[in-house]
Amino acid sequence: MILVTGATGNIGKELVPQLLAKGEKVRVVTRDAAKVANLGGKVDVMIGDLKNADTVKRAVAGADAVFLVGIIADTTQSADRQLIAESAKAGVKRIAKISARSNGRGIGQIHFEQEELIRQSGVAWTFLRCGMFMSNTLGWAGTIKAQGAVYSPFGQGKMAMIPPKDIAAVATLALTGPGHEGQIYDLHGDTLLTVPEQVAILSRVVGKPIRVVDITPEAASERLRAAGGSPMLVEGLTALWTMVRNNEAQFRNDEVRRLTGHPPQSFESFCEAHKAAFMA
Repeated sequence: MILVTGATGNIGKELVPQLLAKGEKVRVVTRDAAKVANLGGKVDVMIGDLKNADTVKRAVAGADAVFLVGIIADTTQSADRQLIAESAKAGVKRIAKISARSNGRGIGQIHFEQEELIRQSGVAWTFLRCGMFMSNTLGWAGTIKAQGAVYSPFGQGKMAMIPPKDIAAVATLALTGPGHEGQIYDLHGDTLLTVPEQVAILSRVVGKPIRVVDITPEAASERLRAAGGSPMLVEGLTALWTMVRNNEAQFRNDEVRRLTGHPPQSFESFCEAHKAAFMA
């Protein structure tokens, strides 16, 4: 049995079908059964909240492996500490965790601290340190539909994004196959693109013009803060926007192909798969 946390998120929605296709038994935890109704009874659905101690104990009971997204918004990390500790007590054999490079502060530091908790737990682990997510572009949908525009603080900075589908493919390997214990995989795309280049591709796919409005990282920070973003999130994203804008985040590699044997999904293919999200 594999416990998948974040099963209704961008990565989880790709991971669960891949695990099922390999014949694995999957357990998901949700507060709303309707969100996993599309799985048609193919998984073990547990209604509950992973911030609740009793839910955590029931979730890990009988599980051989855990896919951990992590609750980054929880700066105390109490829920993840509990899940990691209970996994060890329950005899979970491996944990595959979504993570990121640590810069010693903000979101990166929380990921680093969570990695340390897993290392200390005694459970075998694999850390998937992901770069820029293609799925972040889904956040453009609102302004594209309303204004035909994307507001970007990245300037002309280039980035090699990775889609959830490929992250899930590597997670599937780590959760089900040998040789991944104690491994840290830096997962990036293999093609560097600026936001204007991304928007041009998306514009072709959806068949309508989309303009890019350049805003400063400071202006984007104010927008995020006004929308209720936590100080940690604002700080972390401002640093990221600035790095990309200064072309200090041009990380790309061929890890997906090396590990899975198939080429990474292109941004155009990702846009085609999520075309409906951007249509008015």
